[in-house]
Amino acid sequence: MIGWICLSRKILDCYLWEDKPFSKGQAWIDLLLMASHEKKRFLLGNDVVEIDRGSFITSELKLMNRWGWSKSKVRSFLCLLESEKMIVKKTDSKKTAITIVNYGKYQDLQTAERPQKDREQTAKKPQKDTINNENNENKKNKEKENNKKKDPPTLEEIRAYCKERNSCVDADKFFEYFDTGGWVDSKGNKVKNWKQKIITWEKYGGNRSSPQTQATKFTNFEEREYNELDALENQLARN
Repeated sequence: MIGWICLSRKILDCYLWEDKPFSKGQAWIDLLLMASHEKKRFLLGNDVVEIDRGSFITSELKLMNRWGWSKSKVRSFLCLLESEKMIVKKTDSKKTAITIVNYGKYQDLQTAERPQKDREQTAKKPQKDTINNENNENKKNKEKENNKKKDPPTLEEIRAYCKERNSCVDADKFFEYFDTGGWVDSKGNKVKNWKQKIITWEKYGGNRSSPQTQATKFTNFEEREYNELDALENQLARN
């Protein structure tokens, strides 16, 4: 099994952790939790003591109380860890100093893996940039295609659509009417849906004169025709 977990020292306050006696595995983790994560100095009696990262000061009596073990069991366990080169223990008349061997392996794995992770992210970045560039290019092409669809239709497109619908609208007259007027409706708005305009013309029998003719023959009747057509177009658009 590979990988590691973050373990907060707050576990020491958990009632499950306080259950005694400790197992050997629990005692080993307890030593890891007691180790200092940085180099520090502190006062012990009248002496200033300095410990390195991964070390701590304790005593056999303190470990006996923490783990619920006898003195002989604590000593034999610490000797076992020393023989396995898991700790280094130094004892004098006032204290016992314990250093976790290779403490960084238990705490610095994330830091050690970071360069590899950075390399992987850097290697993926050009590919990601290429994909983004392709997506942007596709988006631009799609926008261009959409803009083309908004251009006025050709006479051939109108003829084909009228033939498809078997429409009564004269395609050539329809094209002349709107093309001459700049593809705007009677209100001066740009024609967005020329197919809908053809359907509207069908409702009126397929006939409608050009803007030039309208200008010369404009009457109240013609004005009413415009209004009726616009109203019909709006109704068809809503439907």
